[in-house]
Amino acid sequence: MLLDERHLASHKDFCAEYRRHAAQLDSAATRADAPSRAQFYNWMSGDMKGVPQNHHRRVLARMFPGWSIHALFSMANAAAVSPHLAHDDLVDERLRTFLGAEMADRGVTLVVPSFELATSSVDALEAAGIPRQHIFSKRASVFNAAHRIDVPVALAENDVRGMLYVMAMVQHHAGMDVEIQSDRDVVAACDRPYISFGLSSNDCTHMYLETTRDPLFTIKDNPPAAGGYLEHLELADGNSYSSDDSRNIGIIARVRPAPQPHPDRYWFFCAGLGPHGTTGASWYLAKHWAALQDQAVDQEFAAVVSVRTYSDQTATLEHLLTR
Repeated sequence: MLLDERHLASHKDFCAEYRRHAAQLDSAATRADAPSRAQFYNWMSGDMKGVPQNHHRRVLARMFPGWSIHALFSMANAAAVSPHLAHDDLVDERLRTFLGAEMADRGVTLVVPSFELATSSVDALEAAGIPRQHIFSKRASVFNAAHRIDVPVALAENDVRGMLYVMAMVQHHAGMDVEIQSDRDVVAACDRPYISFGLSSNDCTHMYLETTRDPLFTIKDNPPAAGGYLEHLELADGNSYSSDDSRNIGIIARVRPAPQPHPDRYWFFCAGLGPHGTTGASWYLAKHWAALQDQAVDQEFAAVVSVRTYSDQTATLEHLLTR
């Protein structure tokens, strides 16, 4: 029905339009062949088993915005009742494009850094006679009772809060499976897409920086006289960003770590400099991912946000670098 409306019902005309849209994609789709004549008529049959391969789906999504892949391959008389997707279905399809087909199909892995006490701290506590269950405490508890807290591995509250912003967004819009992993486990077995939280505290960040020839961002040490913030961000376009006591800097990055074997795999980084950098970036991603997708399309990007230190929800976009 759609091809008839656009006068593209012949294999030759369809392939010309297919190649035009494929050339606009910065992905393996630009190098993939248009469907053969047999494939084309199989697509047109209305009883095709399954859906086309990933690179075909990416091109078709660009050719027919607002249509899900499953709707495109349904019979026209069924689709014509409501030719365009309902709002929720359209959001889900856009989020799938934003996160990448592999993450949408396999599920979302959210990665938070885990921490253990330094060996010197453990030795000092033992020498002072402080038992393991008294290392962490409940400050200003209203209950006059003993608190025995067994925490062999700790997570940062701001990283967890940022993760919860994004998890709520993913589950609300897409209902995807979500798993939570530590950065140690993901780095040990990293053959997957993921969304990680935390900057230099997260080993996923260092894995990206050390395995990528030309990363979108790098972390630089501040000179000793720079104050309480030990690091600043530098983007690949030369822009530099630092935090101060009134505003924190956050970054949202989407990178394609293995474009040749895995063109539909993305790694995301929600990170920042200062306690509100990561949480502000995560809140911004959860609320404004569609705007980022509209600007970045299928490119890698690094978005820098500015966050006032009294609320995560003050995050605003300062700069967007796409590649």
